[in-house]
Amino acid sequence: MGATMKFRMFSAQHIELADIARDIVAHVSALANGTGAATRDPLPALRLAFSRAVGAHCSAEIDCLRAHLESHPDVAAERADMIRRFHDELLAWRGSLMDCNAHWPAKRVVESPAAFLDVFTPLADALYARLRWEEQEFYPKVLGRKPVSA
Repeated sequence: MGATMKFRMFSAQHIELADIARDIVAHVSALANGTGAATRDPLPALRLAFSRAVGAHCSAEIDCLRAHLESHPDVAAERADMIRRFHDELLAWRGSLMDCNAHWPAKRVVESPAAFLDVFTPLADALYARLRWEEQEFYPKVLGRKPVSA
């Protein structure tokens, strides 16, 4: 897959991740406000789709970064701090997401939607900030380009 296709894919995946996170927040907010129905609850499917999308995106992005840095060792040296931040923040965020998923099964979310939002909303906000940082800072400075709009 060429670089342009990878960046299109990353942009599309960023949109997908943000959309699913927003859908989760909107659905659980409706439950918390008493306007959502817990029957035929789409939340388990949304959370599974979110976890899968996160995994697929992170794997593709790390593979692309690894290949790029192998062929551009000067970038690896010049941007070591930024690359370390990329990995450290990614691992911390994914760990927090896994913790959220482990401690908040669907039944508990339905029983305490506001409490779930107290945990998940900061994760979603961190995701949105992360996606902006990747596209505005990381991709241009480390990978040498902005992704092509989807």
